Amino acid sequence: DLSYVSASMAVDKRGMLPLSSINTSEKNIITIEDPIEYSLAGVGQIQVAPKIGLTFAAGLRSILRQDPDVIMVGEIRDQETAEIAIQASLTGHLVLSTLHTIDSVGAVVRLVNMGIEPFLVSSSINGVVAQRLVRKLCLQCKEPFDPLPELLLKEGIPLPLSAQARFFRPRGCKACMGTGYLERTAVFELLTMSNTIKTLIDRRASDQELRQRAFVEKMTSLRMAAFEKASVGITSLEEVFRVTREYSEAI
Repeated sequence: DLSYVSASMAVDKRGMLPLSSINTSEKNIITIEDPIEYSLAGVGQIQVAPKIGLTFAAGLRSILRQDPDVIMVGEIRDQETAEIAIQASLTGHLVLSTLHTIDSVGAVVRLVNMGIEPFLVSSSINGVVAQRLVRKLCLQCKEPFDPLPELLLKEGIPLPLSAQARFFRPRGCKACMGTGYLERTAVFELLTMSNTIKTLIDRRASDQELRQRAFVEKMTSLRMAAFEKASVGITSLEEVFRVTREYSEAI
């Protein structure tokens, strides 16, 4: 089984890969990373070293000779690494990895565009999670805000809103050093591999077709996931639109 995280450059990708939750003494878990950002007890970790020929692909081949149960590939950057990861997943290994794409559907399309046969992509992937980080409003100074319906419609937010929706905007104070924000929180988009999605992948459907079908199957988009955070006062609409702008333009 192959699971992917589609991530923007600003996101701490490895924090998303759930190694700690599956790390038990019975499992042989090995990673190939560039760089190794966190030391994980009980996990074999390999640092990529291109100068001596230790690329992601070479490291992955080495890992497969060590009879792993779980493999984490820090990032899939080329066709060779993708092919080895997919073959590993088809031979009974759980493979976790990341790709830099706009959204979850983009990860699937990226693999096909790398030269991976669509039927291998559809038969090996369990699911894809896309994630972004949004800034959280400062609790000391955030102020109530009523957004204009025209603005929401322009940004693709369906109306009417829930009666419980409450929006706030940043103001700035000493606690947040005038920014209006403190800390960050993650928003997620999960693409699950239904039979219909697999069929679309097999016939090389476009990213738009895949995305439309995923929405029919009740996938929550990155923008709507972020909007839900804004509607309960965790972040601002301004932050939602900023973080998901590239995603919105793609669809």
